[in-house]
Amino acid sequence: MRLGRTIFVVVLAAGAVFSIFAQETDWYQGKIISDIVFEGLQHVGASEIEGVVAPYKGKPFNDDMYWEILGRLYALEYFDDIKPTAVRADPLGAQVILRFTVTERPIVSRITFSGNSNLRRAELLDVISLKTNDVVNQVKLHADEIALFNKYLEKGFPDVKVRSETQPGSNGSLQVTFFIEEGERITIDELRFEGNSVFSTRTLRGQLSLKTKGIINDGAFQEAKLLADRDALKQYYHDRGYIDAEVVDVIRDVKKDDKGNNSLAITFKIYEGRIYNFGGITFEGHKIFTTEQLQARVYSKTGDTVNERRVQGDLQRVADLYYENGYIFNRVDPQTERDTGNGVISYHVVIVERGRAHIENLRVTGNIKTKDYVIFREIALEPGDVFSKAKLMDGVRNLFNLQYFTAVVPDVQPGSEESLMDLVVTVEEQPTMDIQLGITFSGTSDPDAFPISGMVKWGDRNFLGTGNVVGTEFTASLDTILLSLNYTHRWIFGLPLSANFDLSAQWTKRQAAMDSAPPFFHGDEAYAYPDGFASYEEYVNSNKLPSTAFRMIYDQWRVSLGVSTGYRWSTFLGNLGLGGGLRVGGVYADYDESLYRPFDPLLRRENHRWTPATSIWTSLSLDQRDLTYDPSRGYYGIQRLGYYGILDMEQEHYIRSDTKAEFFVTLLNLPISETFSFKTIFGIHSGLSFIFKQPWYNEPRIEEANRLAVDGMFIGRGWSSEYRNKGLALWENWAELRVPLVPGILAWDFFLDAAGIREDFSAFFNDFNTDFLRFSMGGGLRFTIPQFPFRFSLAKRFKFVDGNFQWVGGPLFAGNDPNSGMDFVISFALSTY
Repeated sequence: MRLGRTIFVVVLAAGAVFSIFAQETDWYQGKIISDIVFEGLQHVGASEIEGVVAPYKGKPFNDDMYWEILGRLYALEYFDDIKPTAVRADPLGAQVILRFTVTERPIVSRITFSGNSNLRRAELLDVISLKTNDVVNQVKLHADEIALFNKYLEKGFPDVKVRSETQPGSNGSLQVTFFIEEGERITIDELRFEGNSVFSTRTLRGQLSLKTKGIINDGAFQEAKLLADRDALKQYYHDRGYIDAEVVDVIRDVKKDDKGNNSLAITFKIYEGRIYNFGGITFEGHKIFTTEQLQARVYSKTGDTVNERRVQGDLQRVADLYYENGYIFNRVDPQTERDTGNGVISYHVVIVERGRAHIENLRVTGNIKTKDYVIFREIALEPGDVFSKAKLMDGVRNLFNLQYFTAVVPDVQPGSEESLMDLVVTVEEQPTMDIQLGITFSGTSDPDAFPISGMVKWGDRNFLGTGNVVGTEFTASLDTILLSLNYTHRWIFGLPLSANFDLSAQWTKRQAAMDSAPPFFHGDEAYAYPDGFASYEEYVNSNKLPSTAFRMIYDQWRVSLGVSTGYRWSTFLGNLGLGGGLRVGGVYADYDESLYRPFDPLLRRENHRWTPATSIWTSLSLDQRDLTYDPSRGYYGIQRLGYYGILDMEQEHYIRSDTKAEFFVTLLNLPISETFSFKTIFGIHSGLSFIFKQPWYNEPRIEEANRLAVDGMFIGRGWSSEYRNKGLALWENWAELRVPLVPGILAWDFFLDAAGIREDFSAFFNDFNTDFLRFSMGGGLRFTIPQFPFRFSLAKRFKFVDGNFQWVGGPLFAGNDPNSGMDFVISFALSTY
């Protein structure tokens, strides 16, 4: 059968060779292959073939290479027929494009399982990679057999057997059946230890991944976990000074219970040995770096109890010092020197130094939409450069932060000579285009605004694979209509220099306090108060929020064009960014002056006329987070300064300063399975915002709506009642404990917020106390996918009054106590700008 198939493939290949040679002459011989393309692909993904043909691109064509490509394509077992042609890549025929027209093999019409009595069909379908309408081959079938086998092992069936068969289906398709012999299930009912005197049985049991059967654990036995647990116990002892400790044997006692089910008792026999102290590390053969430079990489302290894992980390840091500087062909050989009598272990490291490795070729595979140069420019390495591990890791981080890829895997391969190497980056793309149509939460922090909007939105974070961003959005609700366009060019002149353009037009129906009844105020007096209040003190005690009966409705139109740019430097402290921008536009207000007199003097002056609105800003940031959109470690800081009101004719004139800092650290990273780890991430944030007057004005001239506030949504979660209490100084803080539930998609966050408003800069620093701060704590779900960046949280509020703690009531779960209850908060999970 296999011989007949081989002869058939050879005949087909010979016909294909004749076809390609039957073209005009052998003009393509020796021509550089500029591309290899396929026609006829229906169910086979282009990414599955790209890895096969990518190494041949850019190389001169010859017959041996052609046979090699054809053989590799037939080896995939995806195609019944492959017909090649050679096409000129340019009018002169200096380069050639190889085009393969393929006929795919039959697809799968049905997948069935036979013999699975303990695992449901849905569980098994989730395990296998083969799906209906896929092209089937023996490689996929074998991989799925292994996946099913491992699933049964995970569930405690050590004797399971799995095989697959295919049968003809309708319309030339294939039906796949997986035959399963489950065998008997074995569960663990006891884990025992012998020979342990230093550490208790309870302590050692806590190091095991195997668990006894109970309410939470199913107690399934897995041979792979048993082997891992032997190593885990050994490592636990070695990290605490017992370098000679070993698990000398594992005894298994299988028995049946009253129901005939198999149960297993496992006994680990341990030899502990004696404890050792660390005697230091010495080096030999090093000339490139001094002894002091190498010793600086050693964190273990002489005289301390030796920790094997920490010592391995020391040795790895020594190797990385060479690796990061391009010496990847060096040999670092540690030799253990043991003083059994005194209980001391020292290490002598012999280093064989070789020349630096230079990059010969830089290749990328797996990208279908994204252009190669978009990937290359994020990695600060080029052919001819000395290899640097630090630069490579920074590049991988940059690629992940683009949010174009679900996987980025770098690989170092030998070059054509001893001192040369190839750097191959394999990526797996994810969708970057968002099309949204429907009803959505508006996202505004104004409690007077209607919270539901109709929305049509289109955007692409990787427009045409160029790495640029383009988008448009139309949003409409009962009181807001917004149309916006934006475009970001991320790299200009091949440099990390970006340019952004955005244009927006907005209509808003807004509310404002009135001053239509005596006493009349100009509106900017320190003692002024609007209608609905008898005094300034009453106005302040009501959070400066008049009732609906004393608020007027007016229309506001706003047109705005923004242009900004930024440059990024990669430094040892993180990515240093410098940015700036200009915004020009106009604002138009409309209300009936015969009916209303606004309390805000700026609004009175703006009525029935277009008023220019311009601003200019600059920012300086430092970013060392591993992932900008969902960090697990690192820090971030930014200082932004904006100047609003460039022209004298404008109604608003003020300066705004925003200072923000964040820090993240992973507290716990506990592997649960091969694909999931239980993680806890702690993050802390603090921000200070101030509004100042411009030099030639006595005070800031700013609309009430643009003053700083605790909005209850993004700042001081739950405190929407504070939105009307506005000022010129804001301090906002949060601390969060983040627990990813589905990495990259969903997390549960616990938070503590503290935010407060003061009248101005001087009031913030004079007579500082906690009474002006508004606190909240709680938790909720946070989505981290760009298409749905929402948070849904429950918050419990509290504050200090005259230094005394006081709970604040909320509408949810409220009881008889007016201070009981919580607040439900919906907000966006946005990263700091």
